[in-house]
Amino acid sequence: MDLQLTGLLILTVVAAPYVIEVVRQVPLLARLLAALPPEERVRLGRHPRDPRLGLFGSAWFFLRLGRITLRSDPHDSAVLAALKRQARRSIVRELIFGALFATAVLLLWRQGWRPPWPGS
Repeated sequence: MDLQLTGLLILTVVAAPYVIEVVRQVPLLARLLAALPPEERVRLGRHPRDPRLGLFGSAWFFLRLGRITLRSDPHDSAVLAALKRQARRSIVRELIFGALFATAVLLLWRQGWRPPWPGS
């Protein structure tokens, strides 16, 4: 098997956990948005009203949501605190899987691997 195909297979296997983690974040995002008190949701700025459509929010929306998620507030309900913990763990896993993918790409690139599409 040549290096191009082997590299592509390796990257597919390494990218799978990252993709799965991101897909698993969609329902978690909906539950987190639904559990936020109305005054917290207002501070997020413009975003979809339906929590299930939260993934279509802007970059600013996600930055503000990240700030809220990373902050533990003693006034949070038990449900919201648990969802924030789940979101934090998911963010850490996403960062780890993303770093592993970037490392795999870098190592393969240094071995001479190039993407299989034309012009690379």
